[in-house]
Amino acid sequence: MLDKVIMTRPVNYVVDMDIEKFFDTVDHKWLMRCLEQRVKDRHFLRLIGRFLKAGVIEEGKLIQMDRGTPQGAVLSAVLANIYLALYFRFMV
Repeated sequence: MLDKVIMTRPVNYVVDMDIEKFFDTVDHKWLMRCLEQRVKDRHFLRLIGRFLKAGVIEEGKLIQMDRGTPQGAVLSAVLANIYLALYFRFMV
């Protein structure tokens, strides 16, 4: 899609960036508040909340996370895209 836009429309600039530590810094509360404005299914929202709070096991110990999404999980990429889209919509 990006290649078609660049080739068919006037473009002043293109930004390519890698957001370092992005998946480790997603704010759960902010993401859930934004999702609650769009998603009315409380069961679905509860599942997303449980997914975010699942934590990780490091060296045999469970570590609870209040930020970030579990890396490698399919839902992490989806939530990251939602988070970024909402962030740029509401914050920028």
